[in-house]
Amino acid sequence: MTVKLKNTRILVHTAIFPWDSYTDEEVIDMDWLSGNSGNQLFRWAVLNLFDKVSHENFITTWDFSHNTELQKLKYDYFVLPMSDTLREGSDEELIYLTDIMNQIDAKVLLFGLGGMFSREGFYKFSNEKLIKNFIETAMDKTNIIGLRDNYSYKYLTEYLGYPEEKFSIIGCPSVTYKGYLQEKQAYYKIHTDKYNLIDQEFKIAVNYIAGDYDYHWASFIDKVLFENQKADVFLQDIDEARLVEYGHSLVDERRHDLLVGDNQHFAYVEGRAKFIADPNRWISELKDYKFSLGTRIHGAIAAALAGLPVMIIATDSNTAGLAEYHHLPYIWDYELTEKTSVEELYYRACFEMQDYYDYFDESYDKYINFIAQNEIDLDILNKSLIPKRLFNYNNSVVGNLISSWDVYLDELSPYFELQAGESIEFKKNKKARKGSKDFWTWQNFRTKSLLQLNHKYRVTVLWEGKNKEFMLTAQDGSEVVKISDEIKKNGQEVVFEVEIKNDDIDHIGFSENFKTGRVHHIGIEEID
Repeated sequence: MTVKLKNTRILVHTAIFPWDSYTDEEVIDMDWLSGNSGNQLFRWAVLNLFDKVSHENFITTWDFSHNTELQKLKYDYFVLPMSDTLREGSDEELIYLTDIMNQIDAKVLLFGLGGMFSREGFYKFSNEKLIKNFIETAMDKTNIIGLRDNYSYKYLTEYLGYPEEKFSIIGCPSVTYKGYLQEKQAYYKIHTDKYNLIDQEFKIAVNYIAGDYDYHWASFIDKVLFENQKADVFLQDIDEARLVEYGHSLVDERRHDLLVGDNQHFAYVEGRAKFIADPNRWISELKDYKFSLGTRIHGAIAAALAGLPVMIIATDSNTAGLAEYHHLPYIWDYELTEKTSVEELYYRACFEMQDYYDYFDESYDKYINFIAQNEIDLDILNKSLIPKRLFNYNNSVVGNLISSWDVYLDELSPYFELQAGESIEFKKNKKARKGSKDFWTWQNFRTKSLLQLNHKYRVTVLWEGKNKEFMLTAQDGSEVVKISDEIKKNGQEVVFEVEIKNDDIDHIGFSENFKTGRVHHIGIEEID
C-alpha cells in the first residue's frame, strides 16, 4: 500500500461501515440507520468509491462526536452522503454537521443534498437560518456541492440566492452503488417486446412511506397486496423494522388499516412484510422479484440495482425530483384511479426504464466529474468504479480538466494520445481507424451546459504547438471565427467566436489541422 493510501484519514457521516459485522437486531436496537434503511444505500454507495483506503482510517461522525481523542486528529476528507436535509425538522442534523465542519480542517465532500419542498414552489422554513449557516459553512470547505435534484438547485440558487457555480446536480449516490458497469447483463434483461407474464407467480416488491399516509395511494397499495399473493412489502423505517423483528405495533398516528402497522395485518400474518438492514442483502433479495412499485425512492433504486423495472408513486418533490433526474419511471399519487392496474404500471415501467439505462452513463460521468471538481486525489479511489476512459492514459487528466477548466473532456478519445501534467498534451493517434475524421475533429471537449440555438459564445484557448494554424470547429457545423491570436508567457492564446445556428449542441473541438500540441486552458462564455 502506498504512503498516500496509508496516511489518508476520512471522517464519514454514517454510523456503520460496509465492512462492519452486525446483525439486523443490533442495527434496529441502536438505530444505526438514522431511522431509515435507505440511508445506508447512498452512504455505502459513496464509501464503495473509497474502499482502497484502509478501513482503520475511517471514522464515523458518531464516534467522532463521542471521543475527544478522535476530535484531535487531522482529517483529509469529511464525506457527507446526504438526502433531504433542507426541510422542516432537520435542526439537530444541521447544527451537528455544521459544528463538525467548523471543528476540523478537512476538505468537505457533500454528496446528494436535497430537500422537501411543496409542489407549487418554495416557502420560508422555520429553520432557514440553520440551513443558511450549514450551506455557507459547506461552501467555504468545498469547491462545489453535489445536489439531489433540480428542486434543490432552484431552492438554493433562486430562492436563497447562492451562486450557481457552487452547486452541481448529481442525483443520489445510491444509483451508483454497483459502479459504472452495472452488471449490464442483468440490467438489460428488460425488453419492451418480451414482458414477464403477470400471473399468480408474478412477484411484486412493494414499498411505501407510512408517515406520508394518504388514503388515495394507500388504498391502491392495499389492493395490490390483497389481490397479488406474491406481492411482498419491503419496509424501511426503524419502527417498521421493530414491527417485523419483534412484533411491536407502530404508534397510533402511523398505524392504518390499509398498511402494515401491527401484527394483525394480513400481509404481516402471511409473512409478506420484510425488513433488511444490509443494502447488499436487500438488493440480492429483490433479484427474485419481477417488478417494484411504491412511494419510496430508495426502495425503487434498490430494485433498479437488482435489475427490476420500477414504478414510483411520487407523493412529494423530493421523490419526483430524483426520479426526474435519473429518468426513473414515476407517476404522481393523484394520477392513480380506480381503473389503474398493476399490469398497466408494469408495462409502462418496462418501456420507460430504457430512459434510465440510456441516461446512466451520462449521470455517472456527472457524478465522477463532481468528485474531480472537488480535487479529490483520484489515486485513492476504487479504480473499478471509475469509467475506464478516465484512466486510459493518466488519471490526473480528469482532475486537471474538470477542477480548473471551463470545458472538459467528454471522453478520452481513441483518436489522440494524451499525457497530463499541469497541461494536457495531445498527439493524434496514427492508428485511428479509417473514417474517423468527422468524429475527432469536434468530439474532444464538452461544455458544462448546452450551447443554445442562436446564442453567441467566445472560446479562449491557451496552447503550445508546432501547428501554424490552430482552429476549432462546432459539432453542428456552425461557423467558428478567430478574432484574435497573440503570444502569451505560457504559449499562444487564440480567441474564437461562434454563433450556434443549426441546433443545440454541447461539443466543440480541434479542427483537423491540429495534430499535436499542449493545451493549458480552455474557457467559454456567452456574449451579447
